[in-house]
Amino acid sequence: MSSGDGEPDETCPTDQLLDALSDETNRRILCTLTKPRTATDVAEDCDIPSSTVYRKLDVLKRAGLVRERNILKPGYGRCNVYERDFEHVGISIEDGGFSVTVDRPSNERDGGLIATDD
Repeated sequence: MSSGDGEPDETCPTDQLLDALSDETNRRILCTLTKPRTATDVAEDCDIPSSTVYRKLDVLKRAGLVRERNILKPGYGRCNVYERDFEHVGISIEDGGFSVTVDRPSNERDGGLIATDD
C-alpha cells in the first residue's frame, strides 16, 4: 500500500514500475529530468498542463523513478524540484515472471533542504 508521500509502493513494485514506464507522458517527463527541475519547468518543457505533470510525477515517485527535494532558491524562497532517481532499469524474465532491477545513483541521498544558485 502506498504511503501517499511519493515513496515507492512495496506491494507490487514490478507492476507499478512497468505501468509507470508504459505511459508515454511519464517517459517524456523522465527524459526531461536531466537535472533537478520544478514541476513548472517540466510542464513547459513537455508542453503539458501542470495538473497533469503533478499527477504523473506522483506516479513516478511511487514507482521509485523520481524523487522530490525541497530547495532554497535565491530570490524565490523554497521550492520543490524533481529528479530522476535511477541510472538504469533492467527488465528480465525469470521463473515465468518479470524481474526488474533499478540501479540508483551512487551519490548520497540527502533528502533535506538544500540551497542552490540556479
